Amino acid sequence: MNRITTNQISENLSTRTLLLDDNGRIIDNFLVLNSTAEDLLLVSDSSEISDLNEQITKYIILENITIEDISNSYKRISIVGNGSYKFLSKILKSNPLKSKNVFLNDFNFFVFIDKSKSIEWIDIIIQSKDLSKLENIILKNIPEISDLDFKKFRFHHLVTVLDEIIGINPLELSLINLISFTKGCYIGQEVIARMDTYSKVTRKLVRLKSDFPFQQKRITTIKNKNAGHLISYLSEESQNNKFVALALIKNKEVVNSIFCGGKPVYISD
Repeated sequence: MNRITTNQISENLSTRTLLLDDNGRIIDNFLVLNSTAEDLLLVSDSSEISDLNEQITKYIILENITIEDISNSYKRISIVGNGSYKFLSKILKSNPLKSKNVFLNDFNFFVFIDKSKSIEWIDIIIQSKDLSKLENIILKNIPEISDLDFKKFRFHHLVTVLDEIIGINPLELSLINLISFTKGCYIGQEVIARMDTYSKVTRKLVRLKSDFPFQQKRITTIKNKNAGHLISYLSEESQNNKFVALALIKNKEVVNSIFCGGKPVYISD
C-alpha cells in the first residue's frame, strides 16, 4: 500500500491518506486502520465504495494483496467540534488521542483522531451489528445534526468531502499533512514534489460569501477573466442573509475584486 498512497502506512499506527492519479490529482481520501496483524481496514470517503476497490485493484496487480468489499459490515460515526476529545474521553474513561481498537461493554470499535482537519474531529468505525449500542450512548450526550447544518459547519471550518475534491491537486486544498515527503515513491509523487519544491501551487481553498445565490461555478475578475471556480455551495441563505460557498481561487486574485455570474462575491475569514 505504501507504494500507491501519499502517506506512510505503518503496522502499528492507523492513518489518513490519499490515492492520486498520475497527474497528482485526488482519486480518493481514506482511512487505513490496522484491523488485525494481517489485515488493513480501508475506510473510503467516497459515496461509492466500489471506486476505491476498483482504483486500488488497478495498481496492485503485481503485489500479493487481496481486496474485499465489506462495506455492509461496518458503519462510521463522526464526532466533530470543540470538546469532542473531552467528550470521548468521558465515554471511554481513557485518552482517545491515539488511534486504537476500543472495547466498551460487550462490543468494540475503532477510534481515529483526524488531525488533518482544522477542528477536533473523531471518526468511529464500528461493526454494523453494534451501531445501535454506540448510538444509544452517544446520542444521550451529544446532538445529531442535519446534513444541511453539517455542511454549514464544514464550510465554516474549510473542511471538504471527497465528492467535492476529486480531480484536484491536494496541495491546492492545504492537505499537505496527508502527504509524506520522505516515504519514497507513490502514484503522482513526481507532480506533488515538483509543485512543492518550485512553489507551483497557484490556487487556494477559500470560503466565499455573497448577497445573491450562487448560480454558476466560474469565478471571474472585474475584467471577466478566470479567477477560479466553486467546488461546493449552499443553495439557501446561511447566516446574516448571506450565501456561502467553498472555492478554489487563484492566489494572485485573492486580494482583488471577484465575481460570480457578474455579481460581486468576497472571501470570508
